[in-house]
Amino acid sequence: MKTVNNLFILEGMKECIVLAGHRGLTRNVQFVNISDTPDVINFLDKNHLLLTTGYGFQDDIQKMCELIKQMHALNASGMIIKVNRFLKKIPDEVKLLADDLAFPIIDLPTDRTLGDLSRHILNYLNDHEAEQLYYALHVQKEFSDMMIKGYSLNGLVEQLGHFLVRPTLLLNHRGEKIAQSHDFRMDSMQVVEDEIISAVKDDLVTAGQGNTFIIPSKNHQSVTTFPVQTKRQHPSMLAIIDALTLPYPSSQMAIEQAGNVISFTLIKEQAIEENSRLLKNNFFADLIEMRLHSDEEILSRADYYGLKADKDCICIVCTVDAKGDNYENLQLYEKKVGELHHSIYDQLEDEIINAKMEATLFTKEKYFVMVLQFAHYTEAEVDVVSDFIEQAKSNMQDEYSVSFGISNPVHSLVDIPTAYQEAVEAILNGYELNMTGFVNFYKTREIKELLNTLPRKDLKALYENTLKSLAYPQSKEDVELVKTIEVYLNCQCEISDTSRKLYIHRNTVKYRIKKTEELLNCSFRDPQDSLRIRVALIIGSILEEDEESK
Repeated sequence: MKTVNNLFILEGMKECIVLAGHRGLTRNVQFVNISDTPDVINFLDKNHLLLTTGYGFQDDIQKMCELIKQMHALNASGMIIKVNRFLKKIPDEVKLLADDLAFPIIDLPTDRTLGDLSRHILNYLNDHEAEQLYYALHVQKEFSDMMIKGYSLNGLVEQLGHFLVRPTLLLNHRGEKIAQSHDFRMDSMQVVEDEIISAVKDDLVTAGQGNTFIIPSKNHQSVTTFPVQTKRQHPSMLAIIDALTLPYPSSQMAIEQAGNVISFTLIKEQAIEENSRLLKNNFFADLIEMRLHSDEEILSRADYYGLKADKDCICIVCTVDAKGDNYENLQLYEKKVGELHHSIYDQLEDEIINAKMEATLFTKEKYFVMVLQFAHYTEAEVDVVSDFIEQAKSNMQDEYSVSFGISNPVHSLVDIPTAYQEAVEAILNGYELNMTGFVNFYKTREIKELLNTLPRKDLKALYENTLKSLAYPQSKEDVELVKTIEVYLNCQCEISDTSRKLYIHRNTVKYRIKKTEELLNCSFRDPQDSLRIRVALIIGSILEEDEESK
């Protein structure tokens, strides 16, 4: 049954003021009667609410007091008076009597009509669906006002728990607690909270869609989750204990209205978070592009974003593979590209948290960049990183495949640009081999790989200028000279080792080395000459491979 207090959610009642008898707002209301006649008591009964202008007793306060006593004796609900119409104000004697009897007297503003108010109240009393709608709108208005006033998420959830008289939790898309009603501050509720969070995490998909489950420690009471949509791919959730037995008129519609306001607040906080993310990415761009002018500035700003100076770092770069029909279609829709970008960022953030990695996530153009930190980066940490990336890749592969490039470790934050370039190169190397959905660790290029990237005409010129007549040996003697200097250099210019490997006498080695130095006008003991000849010999093998491949 409805009480006088319940009526204040209705249009017309919201501006009313309780003048006296506040304790009587819990009186039940079943019917509304409009009257200004002196004998109105003859038409009233238990749980009747009287609406009047006060005309019948404007000049007789005692008559008004007598009516209040008679209505109290009948257990009537109370009296709503349009005070400014005839009375102008309620006498203190009447207020004292109403307070003593806990009989509510309520002032109706002049611009409201008794008939219109009566219609609202009767509709509310007689129509259960209308009552739920009124209640939901009331909840929505209350929560909207709180949002505009800047209430925190915890304040909103606290108020929702108060409205519903139910312990309430707000969980994010990972099932982690964001806010709670005051009930969960009690030590006895800690086990209940843990059980709710555990049950939600065990089946995040179902919980995010709305689900009811049982918690053992609360005498097998039920907990119901309600999705709260945000900008993220997966919703946050309200978890409400015993929501299936909410007292009338508390309804799912009211919960949804409160959830909408909480959703707007979450989206607002996410917008603030995205702005902070932009500043963080600007710092990373400044770091990579060498726009920070001192090591002190780098260390100071890096520390703000959780990067510690005394740890080893590796850089992991992730990007969406630019191949496949899905990717081609994606390029046509800028909004979908943005949604995918946010989705991957959120997923990587989730993976970092779930794996308990010490990492900071940035974005740089089309790349997502994770800087992972370790006390010491050893082979054990390599395995940890490999498992982490494989798990992340497995969880993220959907319509679009993603690939990862992983750098070598660096021991200073100042060297993060080097690590980033290595990780990007690892990604690009994978694409050069037409790979997709891969994980590629950076490997330092050998000299031969680097030389292979140079124009062949430049390689040929260096080769011929260095080896001269030995560049294209024709005679058996020239071939033996080239072979000897190659083995001699590989043996670090040790004659004994060279003679042993070539199965020739030491003096033969000495003779050949001396003759070669004369032909090439160099000394193998000179580091620069030695390096030039080593490089020329490698170029010779590259040119030979080119000929064989023709």
